[in-house]
Formats: sequence, structure tokens, C-alpha cells
Amino acid sequence: MPKSVMGIGLTGLGFAGAFALHVVAGALDWAWLFGVAVALIYFFAAGFPAIALWLGGMRYRESREARLTYTVGTVIGMGLTLGALWAANGRSFGTWTFVLTPVLVSVVSALLLTLRAWQEGEFRRARA
Repeated sequence: MPKSVMGIGLTGLGFAGAFALHVVAGALDWAWLFGVAVALIYFFAAGFPAIALWLGGMRYRESREARLTYTVGTVIGMGLTLGALWAANGRSFGTWTFVLTPVLVSVVSALLLTLRAWQEGEFRRARA
């Protein structure tokens, strides 16, 4: 299975799991779990491109497949983020939902990519 399909598929499953958790928590009227589920929904939606790369075992811009995964992940992430913002806005679109969507996806994905690079030691200085 190609890395891109695996990364996008696993990230989609993570989002679907968070969405299912939010439905169950809402049905049970467990506000704390509902809040956790909503946070996970936004995390998976806004971080979709970076999470898809990570779960696919790829690095940002390492290959054509990684660039394709990031691009497709960005489109999916923007759609999911826009949907989440639409739901939070009482099932209606506002100008702010269209402005905030690319901002959230860009910032969250960049932060996740930066954290991963830092964790993997890409920012260490060469010893003299």
C-alpha cells in the first residue's frame, strides 16, 4: 500500500473516530467527553496534512509522494475544518469561517511539522 494512501486513510480514520466519539458523548450528555471529542475533531481537521505525512511515514517535501500527500491532505483538512466551523456557527457559513479555515490548517499543520522536526533533531547545531 502506498504511503500516501496509508497516511491519508489513517488520518481519516482518526477524524472519523473523533466524530463518532462526539456523537456518543452528545447522546450520553457527557459534556467533558464531548469537549475532548470536539478538540480532537479540530486537531485532526486542521492538522490533517501534517498528520497524514507522519502516519504515512513521510517527511515534508522528501519526495513527490510526500508533496502529493501534503497537498491532498490540505484540501481534505480545509474541507473538514470548514465543516467543523460551519457546525460551530449554528449550521451556517459566515465570512469568518472562510477566512479562518486556511489560517487554522496552515498554523496547526506548520506547528505539527515543526514539533516533529524538533523531536527528530533537525534543529540541533553541528558541534564544532
